[in-house]
Amino acid sequence: MNKISFAGLSMIAVLSVFLSARAEDKHESPQVSLCGTSGYCLPARRESFVLLVLEEGALYWDKKPIPNAEVISYVNGLLKAKKVSIVGVYAREGSKFGDVVRAVDLLRGTNAEHIGVSISEIPYDREP
Repeated sequence: MNKISFAGLSMIAVLSVFLSARAEDKHESPQVSLCGTSGYCLPARRESFVLLVLEEGALYWDKKPIPNAEVISYVNGLLKAKKVSIVGVYAREGSKFGDVVRAVDLLRGTNAEHIGVSISEIPYDREP
């Protein structure tokens, strides 16, 4: 059985508090979930969401970086084209906590109804 480290639990707690506080800033925010290896997040077929990777502070889709200034319009276009309302984010190993928070905050401005964030880092030599 996989266990979540203390650092992982701390990250969940801090991110939850941050997102709760930020939710007051915006009337309708998408739901944010944190998914880990212990199976506490519902699985979804890859076709049912837009999959983004956070790497070195930037969001990537299909191995291409999305400029921060274009994230909202770019992701909204992907959501519309795929006819989905869910965004999934994987962070590359070594990603900074602040980069994860900034990415989620950017994505809250999209038309996504749900944002899923994996707390399991993916290595550089593997694609999600």
